[in-house]
Amino acid sequence: MRYFLPVRPFLSTVAACLACLACASTSSNPGTETTITTRTLSSPGSRVLETTDITGGDQVRVKGSRLDAMSALTQIYGDLQIPIGTMNPDGGQIGNQRLMLPNHRLHGHLLSYYLNCGQESMAGSRADMDEITLSVLSSVTTGKDSVTSVGTLVSGRARPSGTSSNGVDCESTGELEKTIATRLGTILGAPPPVANRD
Repeated sequence: MRYFLPVRPFLSTVAACLACLACASTSSNPGTETTITTRTLSSPGSRVLETTDITGGDQVRVKGSRLDAMSALTQIYGDLQIPIGTMNPDGGQIGNQRLMLPNHRLHGHLLSYYLNCGQESMAGSRADMDEITLSVLSSVTTGKDSVTSVGTLVSGRARPSGTSSNGVDCESTGELEKTIATRLGTILGAPPPVANRD
């Protein structure tokens, strides 16, 4: 005796799987948005290093090697009064992902200049009142012809001071990324424009 599986339920299952694959491939292509990719680096011994590559509209191309860019970023972070908490020369990462600023100021500006954390009714910007944890991370990628690309990711989290309530995520205004990119260009110089190939 032969048994035959119903065709319609089988085809429905296949169609659902194909739809899921289509959704996955669509969501992995953000277009011109900033993308963040984590990769594992090979290292001597049993230690595993992970680094995050940041690409997108906030990326700047400068002259020099990755070491030149890391050295310039060290100087820039110091000038901006951002203590370095993350330093990964092998992965080309530098920054501080847990910076606390009790006075709500960074390099002479209120934090609302750099972060948008929403408003607290009539009191004003939460970035200037709440307990803020700021994250600033620059990622350096070596290219060709002594040209290096640097992307910086800025974000934050706000929580009402003196409470244990859940915090809210803060979005960058883009000012800190712009400042770091401008200073990098001043120190290292911009490479010549890429020639168009017809």
